[in-house]
Amino acid sequence: MDAFAEGHERAQQLAIRQQDAARREFIDDLLHGRSDASRLAERAERFGLLLSHAHAVAMAQGPEPYDDGYPVTRSVESSLTARFGNRRILLTTKNGRLICIAPGDQADVLGFFAKQAYAATDGGRVAIRRPHPGVGGVVHSYEEALNALDLAARMHLEAPVLHSADLLVYPVLTATGRPWPTSCARCSARSNRLAAARSRSSTPSPRTSIPAVCPPKRPGGSL
Repeated sequence: MDAFAEGHERAQQLAIRQQDAARREFIDDLLHGRSDASRLAERAERFGLLLSHAHAVAMAQGPEPYDDGYPVTRSVESSLTARFGNRRILLTTKNGRLICIAPGDQADVLGFFAKQAYAATDGGRVAIRRPHPGVGGVVHSYEEALNALDLAARMHLEAPVLHSADLLVYPVLTATGRPWPTSCARCSARSNRLAAARSRSSTPSPRTSIPAVCPPKRPGGSL
């Protein structure tokens, strides 16, 4: 009887490991677009995603790396499940960052994820990107989130949550990844003020904007 119980337990553990491996392989293929589109869409349904629809990615980065089984990850996942139930949401990790993939018309999910991730990571930073359609849409949004976090670090942006509109001031950087001139710390300050305004109001003023490029300095060094 004991041998039977031990064999059953080992079989369960093996099944769990296989499921975890299959999930990780799917996530890697999804975020890097390394699989056939039709096959990837079919696999995605097993994990609750309908890739025929648009999806958006939010990514959180904290002071330390996180993996799927870490307390921070489990805490954020539990909060999402408690709030949204069986919505088609996928929470995972990649290269030490928390990643939330949600349908493109469910901005409330990504906003809630940002709030929970910020708290769980003890003041980390979250990038919420635009939704994109199709199988390649997740890859596109994921890469935008990576670029946003990298850009925020290089430009010393202070906002804890980075929305797509907040970074439109840096089109060259987001497109090429080239270093931005030091003088554009002035633009960084403007971006921080805009992000703060966004956090105080859910409907930003249409007059609140940042120029697409740094304006020339006036005589004496003032703007």
